[in-house]
Amino acid sequence: MGTKFGGKPGSKPGFKKQFKPYDNSQKKDDGGKKKFGFTKQEGHSFQKRKMPTDDGRSSSKKTDWDDFQGAEEDLKNHRQQSEKKDIFDIICPRKTNLGGTDCTSEKKAKLMDELHPHDPGQDQTLAFAHDTVRVLETQEVFEDLKDDMVWLPRLMQTFKGSVRPMLRHAVLAQRLMLTEELYGTPSPSARVSDSREGCCGPNPDKLLRILDEMKSTLTTMAQKEQVIKHSLVHKVFLDYFLFAPEKQRTEMIEAIREAVVYMAYTHDGARVAMHCLWHGTPKDRKVIIKTMKDVHGEGEFGHLVLLAIFDCVDDTKLIKQTVLAVRRVIKNKYGKKVLLYLLKPRDPDHILPEAIKFLEKGDSNAHSKKEPEIRKKELLEVVSPPLLEYLRDNAVSMVMDKGLSVIVRDILLSAAGDLRPAMKAVAKPASLELVPGGINKQLHMAEHPAGHIVLKWLIENDKALAELGREERFSRILVDTVGEEQLGTWVAVNRGALILCSLLKCVDQSVVEEVRSELEAIVPKLRKMTDNKGVENILEQLSAQ
Repeated sequence: MGTKFGGKPGSKPGFKKQFKPYDNSQKKDDGGKKKFGFTKQEGHSFQKRKMPTDDGRSSSKKTDWDDFQGAEEDLKNHRQQSEKKDIFDIICPRKTNLGGTDCTSEKKAKLMDELHPHDPGQDQTLAFAHDTVRVLETQEVFEDLKDDMVWLPRLMQTFKGSVRPMLRHAVLAQRLMLTEELYGTPSPSARVSDSREGCCGPNPDKLLRILDEMKSTLTTMAQKEQVIKHSLVHKVFLDYFLFAPEKQRTEMIEAIREAVVYMAYTHDGARVAMHCLWHGTPKDRKVIIKTMKDVHGEGEFGHLVLLAIFDCVDDTKLIKQTVLAVRRVIKNKYGKKVLLYLLKPRDPDHILPEAIKFLEKGDSNAHSKKEPEIRKKELLEVVSPPLLEYLRDNAVSMVMDKGLSVIVRDILLSAAGDLRPAMKAVAKPASLELVPGGINKQLHMAEHPAGHIVLKWLIENDKALAELGREERFSRILVDTVGEEQLGTWVAVNRGALILCSLLKCVDQSVVEEVRSELEAIVPKLRKMTDNKGVENILEQLSAQ
């Protein structure tokens, strides 16, 4: 390497030693003996080296390199003529002209027509030659070459980086064509044609043969990580689970349980994982959950797999150890759905009806023995402490965040344990002085678009807490934290006035009386305020009693 790229052998490759002019001023002139092996005659230049002639004698005549290169070209042409035989006379002159810079579009089209062989079978010879394949790129030769396309690696490289978009935009028939061979080798009429139901066919025996071949193919694929990750494979796996009898389904789950994690990120793959959880044995479920320790429900489809785990797995301690990571997922769109599902399972406010309907398919599975309500209660007890702790430590940012404000409401309604520390943390920012329009562009909580909604929700939650037998009341904590006099200043903004309306209707009568007393003292001031819907509502409520 050192010799090739400069420098002495053994030196660092790619680095030449800096040029240093030869200084012979202080060295004795030895006539060139030491360096060249012969004596330099004074006053004469070095003689040119004489080239040997055919008869062995030396000659000083300059070599004719043009003749030499011409001979090389003739030899090359002779070799190609021997190899390409009949098509050599077609290719040679036209290939040279096509590569010229003066070849116009019209001339190029004419030469291409002349280049195209009369025998279609010669297309293959042209395509596999490095010098002629480029001039065939625009030819209509695909039909003749399609059987050999797999041997053209350069063509395969053109698909790199484009496979996913191609599959995403492929029509149903194209996707089915790509996966058809994964359904086994029966007659085409027995394969999937235009729908999953087509796999069944009118003959049960054919279906069983298809499923047996699918099982053999799919279990092999499950051993290869790069294959099992492909969405087309997930579609075939899902078809298998939809139509396989219980015995074959159980065998398949056992065979692929360690690879299920690689399918949880696609639409079909997530549903395969859910089938494995629903119909797998406790041992299968344990293996699947342990392999999913890094799947925290942050994906569009992966979070549905976690919901299926919550619905059917009896070992709630195992779930706590592996898949619950509150601080990681709470700010994620889908991770938040996972937490809300634990607080309020299958609430249509948080999960689509279609997803609820699909999750219900696992309710009658044979391996879940624990009562659903008991399982929900245990999971709630697992997730509540970290949720309440997170809310207590991050109350300000959560109540001012439109996306997280919903989970604040459900934590303080459904979480198990003492709610008051988190309630006090939420009420604390409301105790600041309210300046209409905010300070340094930061609105007061009672005027904030998300903050004032959180306060109204939590006041209204008190009724539900009372019905559940809970003693905590957010309205009481809010009044005690903010103070009656400070609450009275909230009428200056419409949103603040609407919060006061909620307090006048809350379930805690002591809070109602205290807020009413403060507002009645400023009724003259309220009557002077116009264009404030909240104040109008306050006056109506005060006059109604």
